[in-house]
Amino acid sequence: MNELDKKIQEALRAEDAELFKDFADEPSVFEMLIETCRGRHRWLNILGAFWTLVFLVLGIVAAVKFFSAEGTRDIVMWAAGCIVCVTAVSMLKIWYFLEINRNALTREIKRLELQIARLAARIKAK
Repeated sequence: MNELDKKIQEALRAEDAELFKDFADEPSVFEMLIETCRGRHRWLNILGAFWTLVFLVLGIVAAVKFFSAEGTRDIVMWAAGCIVCVTAVSMLKIWYFLEINRNALTREIKRLELQIARLAARIKAK
């Protein structure tokens, strides 16, 4: 803990410390995944999750067919299909985790806004 953190801790009142204890618990990954389906873009996120599952199933089917194919052309086609599906799943997962990161950043900004509002109220009271 550096000098600034110590000063911030000293400046907090007991009631503020109790309030921030409630915010100290970060949600689990599962809770953050569910939280993305509650926001403004919930239909887009649900659609992204649906397409992720579709591409995952298609990728598994293509991988199974790849290993059971006998001709060179079939092997190349199933391998290409598997690579496209794995790439699509990867890109959708990256997008989904960016959404989770955006929600976490928004949550932290709201916490800062709350701290600033409480500080402003304290300054007005003095």
